[in-house]
Amino acid sequence: MSPKHPNKKKAFLEITLFFMLMMIFTTVVNFSENFLHSTGLFSGVLFYLLLCAIILFYVSRVEKAPLSTISLIRFRFQDIPAGLLLGFCMFVVQQIPLLILKMDYSVYAMAPEPGYIAAMSLYCFLCVGFAEELIFRGFILHKTLSICSSKILSIAVNILLFYAVHWSSMQFVFGEFYNLSTNVILLCICLFCSGKKSLFPLMIAHGFYDVLTSVILPVFVFLMQ
Repeated sequence: MSPKHPNKKKAFLEITLFFMLMMIFTTVVNFSENFLHSTGLFSGVLFYLLLCAIILFYVSRVEKAPLSTISLIRFRFQDIPAGLLLGFCMFVVQQIPLLILKMDYSVYAMAPEPGYIAAMSLYCFLCVGFAEELIFRGFILHKTLSICSSKILSIAVNILLFYAVHWSSMQFVFGEFYNLSTNVILLCICLFCSGKKSLFPLMIAHGFYDVLTSVILPVFVFLMQ
């Protein structure tokens, strides 16, 4: 038997167990928001912190592997403009079909509230951007590549798992799948093509994209009305 087989089985088991854990956490967070009326941001922060802590502990203490194996490489100042540019490109790609379909942007309008804007921006960068890239383009993508060397198949798996984990906030329409899949494809391609193979530009891009879509765009639409 090839010595690679046990590693592939181990990686498959790791992905499966971690995905199940994420689904359990997502269900608990969704339940707490709907029935216990907990604050969405607070439960979201706990959810992301727990998952990040589990990944970092598992890779560094259980596997005793360097964090660079999941592309968590030392931060550089150059990562900031690279991430902001990528995040803006993701935002533009998302808007193209909406503009073609003449979407009514007034439904996104949101009055500017400084406290909410500051809290949501920090949440997008420090929790969503950091955590989801560490989980999906860090841990899961690298484990998938250890099972199958095909980058196309690995990206497809990443899209499906990313979509599945967000089930509670999805309406299961084509537009959602288009936005999510194009973002995952862009993030994965940038990671593959980058010489440093660092997650930090992707984390910044993901956070900035979420700020643009959930904060800046709604406020801009409100002010333009």
